[in-house]
Amino acid sequence: MPQELTYEHILTLAPDAGTAQRAKSVAHAQRWLTIEGNGRAIWGTLGDPADPYRTAVDFEGMGFRCSCPVRRQPCKHGIGLLLLFSKANHLFQLVEAPPDWLADWLKKRSERTAKPTADAAPQRSPEVDQALAEKRKLNREKRILQMSAGLAKLESWLLDLFRQGLATLEGQATSYFNDLAARMVDAKLGTLARRIRQMPLLMSEANWHEKILAELGEIYLLLRAFQRLETLPEPLQDDLLSLAGVNFKKEDILSLEAVADNWLVAGQTEEAEDGNLLARRTWLIGEATGKMVLLLDFSWGGQGFETTFRLGTVLRAEVVFYPSAWPQRAVLKQFEYSEAAFSLRNGFPALADFADAYAGALAENPWLARFPAFLEGVVPIFHQKKFVLVDALRKQLPLDVGDDLGWKLVALSCGRPIGVFGTWDGELFTPLNVVVDGAFRGL
Repeated sequence: MPQELTYEHILTLAPDAGTAQRAKSVAHAQRWLTIEGNGRAIWGTLGDPADPYRTAVDFEGMGFRCSCPVRRQPCKHGIGLLLLFSKANHLFQLVEAPPDWLADWLKKRSERTAKPTADAAPQRSPEVDQALAEKRKLNREKRILQMSAGLAKLESWLLDLFRQGLATLEGQATSYFNDLAARMVDAKLGTLARRIRQMPLLMSEANWHEKILAELGEIYLLLRAFQRLETLPEPLQDDLLSLAGVNFKKEDILSLEAVADNWLVAGQTEEAEDGNLLARRTWLIGEATGKMVLLLDFSWGGQGFETTFRLGTVLRAEVVFYPSAWPQRAVLKQFEYSEAAFSLRNGFPALADFADAYAGALAENPWLARFPAFLEGVVPIFHQKKFVLVDALRKQLPLDVGDDLGWKLVALSCGRPIGVFGTWDGELFTPLNVVVDGAFRGL
């Protein structure tokens, strides 16, 4: 086990204080049916002997896995197993080869984080490469034709709706939206289908007509741009295809040029999407490059995420950005944890600078959903029944926070300027972490 993983440090790996507290009750040998390990990982089973929970911790990259139904990982079992190992590792049986359920998981993690080498893939002839390129081109053209046909149907639906008025959406059953979404799925427009299925949620809000109109306007802009796809710059074409539902293969992304830097894990959110799918967004800030990176991971059915990133830690890593007019999402090509001090010096000193940067990003990619930013020298206050950030020039930025988080920000500041990292969606700023008196503080 890495030396820095003391009992107290392990508790900080928990996603929340409740999980950390519950993990302590699991950190006892008598709670476990089996506890085993080797030089790479530790694992154990507990609960019903006929159908036990299987829990594992991978020390390489610090990954957690558990078969319990808890969606947020690491769960109390993973933290508890690590706590037990930190205080009584002699109780763990040394096993050379892990069980099959664990071996497959460890193999996938190793393949994902391993640094590619020149000999990693067999050499192909130019003729084979050209044939593969032609095949990809034909597949792309076929996919675009399918998508164009689906977008034509969607445009017809939108124009009818605009002629009839948004009021016609009131009282529509969920099946009305699901039927339209299903037609989009058939046209390989999965991302648009998801947005259509979420429209009933927007209509449940008090100002639903404003929310729906903004969503429909953005979708209409997308389909009109898709009609001129070939005339747009290539990076913007990639943005459009991604927004419409085209997924880039990870191996293709990893073949692109990487950016090496020290990266601060500055923020993280988890959101449920489409039933049992959980999306985790991890935000990194580059020390030398100043670049903002979004790592997007998915967990299905509560299986947990492959890698755990603790807020405030520093990664020495190479990242590869997805093709985009305003690159943001990326994948890690290789990484390791670093104990080096991190100098956070690429924040916005005034909200006017932040607004200019956001306008520039939006000009590059009009469909930018989240704009990450580190705001320096702002004071959180409660003003006119809402929480806002105020800079030295008394400019305000509205916050997307509840009462608990809002008052916590006010308390952390005590009326003094602090640094706040978060994301802006065009209307509200969501704070994820703060810097108070030069120290990184999670929210």
